[in-house]
Amino acid sequence: MTTLMLVSMALEIALLLILLLHSRDHVRASFPERQPSAAVMGPWPAYPRVALIVPLTGNSPEMRPALESLLDQPYPDFETIFVTRDLEDPATDLVRSLLCRRARARHIVSGPATGCCQKNHNILAAVRNLDDAVEILVFCDSTHEAPPHFLRDLIHPLATGAAALTSGFHRIIPGDARVATLGMLQTVMSLHLLHGFPAIALPWGGATAVRRSVFEAHQVAAVLGQNVLDDFPLGLRLLKAGIRSTPVPGAILDTPLSGQTLGGWSAWLTRQLLYLKYIMPATWLASILAIWVLAAPIFMSALVALGGLAGLASPGLACTGLGFLALLTGIGAWCSGLVPHKVPLGPWLLAFYANIFMAGWCYLKTWRTATIAWRGISYRVTWGGRVREIILKR
Repeated sequence: MTTLMLVSMALEIALLLILLLHSRDHVRASFPERQPSAAVMGPWPAYPRVALIVPLTGNSPEMRPALESLLDQPYPDFETIFVTRDLEDPATDLVRSLLCRRARARHIVSGPATGCCQKNHNILAAVRNLDDAVEILVFCDSTHEAPPHFLRDLIHPLATGAAALTSGFHRIIPGDARVATLGMLQTVMSLHLLHGFPAIALPWGGATAVRRSVFEAHQVAAVLGQNVLDDFPLGLRLLKAGIRSTPVPGAILDTPLSGQTLGGWSAWLTRQLLYLKYIMPATWLASILAIWVLAAPIFMSALVALGGLAGLASPGLACTGLGFLALLTGIGAWCSGLVPHKVPLGPWLLAFYANIFMAGWCYLKTWRTATIAWRGISYRVTWGGRVREIILKR
């Protein structure tokens, strides 16, 4: 038991340090004060025509500034295409109010999805309505604010031929110091750190760009047309052809968040893990080892520390447990340097530990959850993420 505890402690510390030391520069390269490179902002040999496709639904407060930030990108040759399911969607009025002042944008109604998620259905409706001159497809979510250089950063590797598929990411901008708000910030930050490993990086659907010729040559539309998710299936399809996603540190979007609850955080994280379960089942199964390495050493360290006080564990073992917890807490505090604004240390550290156990709890929930719910629609899916049934909630 002692050996298992010590090995688990060493593994957790090692994995966290490897992740932080390897990828911290990738995350910090997205900070607002970091300026885009001269190559991105200077003259280009050519400006390929871009279609910026934004599937959307609802009308939450953060959507207007997010959509305006996408419309106002200073790239010289792009069109923004907003797609809703129907005219009754609350997003329709918002889109129309934005379009009345801008010429390089339009609205498409896709109709209800029947064989894939509504988001994919909306994306594919836009792709079918594109001008032949469009060379690059960009897919963006509707609730994240983009800096002025976002579009240039994201498509620069495509325009120069350095990549065929690129992806940005996002960061949470907390509006409060609630544990759930900071915890979700840290979950998203952990995923951002993983993007620092290009060999395993897959695109994030909230900010993905791909050459249209690649999208069509590898029949990505056929994959998305039967799937519950957009980004992982796209990335895996192209990966089979030897095309990797290129992470772009500067193509970062801001996601304002306040008032988050533990239930809301749990529902969001469970949904992300369910995508993993059905689309990458082997990785999902292997994740149980990561959950063990993260959570078990904390439990065991706390137990031996309490056992030392009660005389049930040796002083040396109790001190080892306390030392591990102190070191882990120090790493948690160090992680706050990966946020481009100050956060209160106490709530941050509470969220750090809550984040570890929330991941374990949500992973356990995926074992007994058979549907994926999002935006009032539930999907029954089979392996590979293929949609078997669409259930509309009333």
